[in-house]
Amino acid sequence: MKYSEINTIEAGIKFTTKSGLIVETTGSSLEIETNGIFVHEVKIIEGNNAGNTFLHNLDMAEKV
Repeated sequence: MKYSEINTIEAGIKFTTKSGLIVETTGSSLEIETNGIFVHEVKIIEGNNAGNTFLHNLDMAEKV
């Protein structure tokens, strides 16, 4: 599945980023290219930065 081609994503899906962060989708998405490339907002759920949010290309993360 290519998450970068999906314009919406359900909140609460957990992923591990390449840097090892455990994150959860918030349900917000943003189109970054006019040809339909999307990033999705995630919230860090474990560790020192828990609660912080950022936009992430979920194609570069592994679903937990």
